[in-house]
Amino acid sequence: MSLVSTPEATSGAAEAAPPDPDALYEELRAAASLAVRFHAALAAHAGVNITDVSCLGALDKNGPMSPGDLAAHTGLSRGGAITAAVDRLEKSGYVRRRRDDEDRRRVLVELVRDGAYTRLRETLEALEHSYGEVLADYTDDQRRLLLEFNRRINARLQERTAELQHQK
Repeated sequence: MSLVSTPEATSGAAEAAPPDPDALYEELRAAASLAVRFHAALAAHAGVNITDVSCLGALDKNGPMSPGDLAAHTGLSRGGAITAAVDRLEKSGYVRRRRDDEDRRRVLVELVRDGAYTRLRETLEALEHSYGEVLADYTDDQRRLLLEFNRRINARLQERTAELQHQK
C-alpha cells in the first residue's frame, strides 16, 4: 500500500483505508537501517570508514569548519577521534587543513572537491537522481507535506539523540 498516493494510485483509491501509522513507522525504521547500510557501502566504495563519510557530508553541506565544529556536527569527540578522522581524510585526499583567513590561529578543515571526492559525489548524485524520479510522481502539495513531515521527524530524532548523549 502506498503511504502517499501517487497519480497512478489515486484512481479508485478514494475509498481505500488510511495507512496504518505502525506501517509508516516500520517504513521509517527500514529507511533508517537502509541509510546506515548505504553509508557503510559508500564508505567502503570510497576507501574510508563510515565516520569519515559523516565528516565529508558535514563539510559538503556546511563548508569549511574547525575540527571542533566538525566534531559537533558528526557526534565525534573533540581531540583524538576528530583528529584521527581528519588525518585519514587528509591522507586520502578528501580534505585539507588551512588557516582561517579571519583568525590565523584557527585551523579549518576544508573539503577538496576535485580528485577523490569527485567519484564519491558522482555516486551521491545518482542517488539524488533516483530520489528525484520518485518525487516527480507527487504533486507540489504532496511534496510540501513530505518535506514538512521529514523536517518534523528529523527534529524529533535530533531531540532524542541529544537526550541519549546527555544520559551518559
